[in-house]
Amino acid sequence: MKKKCLVTGSTAVLGSAFKDLLRTSNNSDYIDDLDYVFIGSKDCDLVNKGEVYNFFEENKFTYVIHLAAISGGLGLSGKKFQSTLFYKNVSMMLNILEASKDFKIEKLLLTLSTGMYSPDLDMPYKEKDIHSGSAHDGLYGYYYAKRMMEPALRAYRDQYGMNIIGLVPNGIFGENDNFDLNGAPLVPALIRKFYDAKENNKDIEVWGDGSPLREWTYSKDMAKAFLWCFKNYNSEKILNVGSTEENSVKDITYLISDIIGFDKSKIKFDKTKPKGVLKKSTDNSEFLKVSNFQYTPFKEGLKKTIEWFNYNRKNNPEKIRLYSKA
Repeated sequence: MKKKCLVTGSTAVLGSAFKDLLRTSNNSDYIDDLDYVFIGSKDCDLVNKGEVYNFFEENKFTYVIHLAAISGGLGLSGKKFQSTLFYKNVSMMLNILEASKDFKIEKLLLTLSTGMYSPDLDMPYKEKDIHSGSAHDGLYGYYYAKRMMEPALRAYRDQYGMNIIGLVPNGIFGENDNFDLNGAPLVPALIRKFYDAKENNKDIEVWGDGSPLREWTYSKDMAKAFLWCFKNYNSEKILNVGSTEENSVKDITYLISDIIGFDKSKIKFDKTKPKGVLKKSTDNSEFLKVSNFQYTPFKEGLKKTIEWFNYNRKNNPEKIRLYSKA
């Protein structure tokens, strides 16, 4: 009988990439002889310790990859809901850690966030600086919950001898992304806006002047990086694992326009609106030293994502997620 590996958060973009990759791959870089169990919030409420323990008891897992998070959408943004973001994310982490300890999980992967790095740090952000300075004020409840994963994994490793690793992704985009206009990240939101505007012959409005630089990693690359680390990496030191290719918001907007065939004269950059921080660069050199990982160029991943969205909006609209993962 195959050993079981639990993958939480499997309905979001990264979890979906995991499913696609593991269903089609027979790559020895991954642990491909496991029975992967993919769950979303409807399968088990990870905030509820009793449900988590019952789920672990029923399924007899050997490994856990914890991707699930509550990061926004459905109004869970701004200072009004910082307690909810902090409590639920920390509760999920602690419940997963405690269940993994008590049910003798052989290896656990925790997912952190680049948002936990202080905007006051010199860039690119390095793993050693995780606790230097204050996290960004915007979603600080979420960011500090993610920052707490680093001392938590060290504490459980030290006291119980558990094999726990922590990985830090940056912006993720790809097939099966969240295209909800009220909660979607930049790339999927723009893709949907462009198609809506093209069909209705309307202009596109983009906040700010388009100058901020952003790192985006194709979801299947991120899944491959996670799976490589899950098999090969065993240190307590967290790793930044995202691509460091940077593109400006304006360049991303024009790339999407070119791929879709949208009239650029209809793109309006509203300079009266906030443009966000100028850049959030990360240093992934520690990960590259141990893995020699190769990333898909942003433009190539973008084309694949747009092709997926366009095909499914015409043929399988029920497959397009138009609601927040929260």
